[in-house]
Amino acid sequence: MTEILCANFNELCHEDIPLAGGKGANLGEMVQAGLPVPPGFVICAPAYRLMLEKTTIINQINQILNKFPNREPSDLVKAEEQIRPIIENAEIPPELAREIIANYHKLGTDVPVAVRSSATAEDLAGASFAGQQETFLNVIGDEALLKSTLKCWSSLFTSQAMFYRAQKGFKDTEVSMAVVIQIMVNSEKSGVTFTYDPVTRNPYQMTVEGVWGLGEGIVSGTITPDHYKIDRETKEVIFEFKAPKTIMFTKQLNGGIYTIDVPPEKKQEPVLSREELISIVELGNVVESHFGSAQDIEWGIEDGHLYLLQSRPVTNI
Repeated sequence: MTEILCANFNELCHEDIPLAGGKGANLGEMVQAGLPVPPGFVICAPAYRLMLEKTTIINQINQILNKFPNREPSDLVKAEEQIRPIIENAEIPPELAREIIANYHKLGTDVPVAVRSSATAEDLAGASFAGQQETFLNVIGDEALLKSTLKCWSSLFTSQAMFYRAQKGFKDTEVSMAVVIQIMVNSEKSGVTFTYDPVTRNPYQMTVEGVWGLGEGIVSGTITPDHYKIDRETKEVIFEFKAPKTIMFTKQLNGGIYTIDVPPEKKQEPVLSREELISIVELGNVVESHFGSAQDIEWGIEDGHLYLLQSRPVTNI
């Protein structure tokens, strides 16, 4: 049976983590549930393995890793410096490149997309690789998509990712990388929701954080977000912190993102309205109920529409 190289979100479900990684499988699951997820597809784990085998890169990676059997942090930094350029400078096998581009063109002509790493051992209860691999936003065009895919594959070998795998008992050769390709939401507001307060561990409260513009400000820790604790049943705001607002992330015309100053009229304004907070909490309740566990959800709001960008289990409760 021919292995699946690419799969649309609507062809995936939570059981497909070995194929689509944690992010990809969860997005497929949310699409199957009818939740508001921007369209996209996954470059599946077999594509990563095919690339390594067809280019003989796997042999070079193993030779480098064998030099550092103890996985000491300083050794892993050296391993990363050697492994990542090998992957990023490789040429994707033609049949695989054609498959990726064909699926990309189904989304539109030079449509801006988010390209997200999705490791096949991540986002499992008790073992989250969140933040260990990379994301590239506002990627436009065939060439940029293929380059970003190679960078996602190479991010499986950051020193942090290799150290984390060693600590959790995962072998480097047992973990593959899928890549999520998702139509880019040009968010006017973005944020994260924890359906179970991760600080107080109160299951009756949700934590919601929001910023102007794209969510990279929260994910990277560059921007301090507005912060809310909300009763998940009554929707009452239990606590609110309105952060100072100076910069926001936005899309560049020809690809990529950058920061701009927050417009003066938005500097003192709360990011989220009461109605938006209610919608976010209600959707958080639906997502948690569907997955059956507390969730860490990323979302964006564009033209008044709330979109779910990804969801994963909260692993520190």
